[in-house]
Amino acid sequence: MKFGASTWLWTSPFTSDKVELLQKIAELGFDFVEIPVENPGDIDAKALVPVLRDLNLEAVVCTAVVGERDLSTDDPQIRQTAFDYFEACIVLAEALGSNCLAGPLYAPVGKSRLPTEALRQAEWERSANNLRQLASKAGEHGVRLGLEPLNRFETDMICTVEDAKRMLADVNSPHLGIALDSFHMNIEEVDFCAAIKQAGEQLVHVQVSDSHRGVPGDGNSDWAGLREGLRAIDYKGKLSIESFSPDASSLADAVCIYQRFAPTQDEFAQRGLDFLRRWWAQA
Repeated sequence: MKFGASTWLWTSPFTSDKVELLQKIAELGFDFVEIPVENPGDIDAKALVPVLRDLNLEAVVCTAVVGERDLSTDDPQIRQTAFDYFEACIVLAEALGSNCLAGPLYAPVGKSRLPTEALRQAEWERSANNLRQLASKAGEHGVRLGLEPLNRFETDMICTVEDAKRMLADVNSPHLGIALDSFHMNIEEVDFCAAIKQAGEQLVHVQVSDSHRGVPGDGNSDWAGLREGLRAIDYKGKLSIESFSPDASSLADAVCIYQRFAPTQDEFAQRGLDFLRRWWAQA
């Protein structure tokens, strides 16, 4: 298993001049860096590739699906904004050697309400149709998309593996898979092991924190079930720590991180990695 850390653990947004952060992630012992793309123009792949190579760090690219990055809307201008953003992320993923692009690609984070069934179905169908087009574009660049289910407080569309698999069936593209986050799973999935097995070979990426979005191992997440499930499906992807820093005020506010889980974010990352290595090595 290769373990990584999201740059969101320290900063927001990530820009390609933050070489010292990449050096820190490598020095802490991580195998890869997870790079969330808030503004595609902030990240220069040509500048980053030699840095990552020198640090022996791989990269995984994730999306920040907010605002008008909405494939489910009936507004063609907003849909185009979403396509432009996602296509820029796909190109960046290819350039950085990330074989997947993960995130809640189907609709923006925070789009949670109690709409009519007719409205939900219309949004679902638009999202599926647009994801089919996006997946085709991803395939042209050798990138597989990973749909990330979110908890009910952040979306009303895809909250579980079952929801994600229904969308995958409707889109019907080999270039679309599932990306799971243990924080959201802890709210929505009854059984971690069963959820991982249900995702099966369609699982392309895994993110973890603990149940309170804190240091892995410090909460009440079903770590044994997660390990059992990943081993059962012979998972060959990567596993990253994703949480957020209270020092990145706008992002911390958006995800309701108002307190520290460790004295420093470096300690958060180090303790989390130490736990994950022990966790994965257990029989």
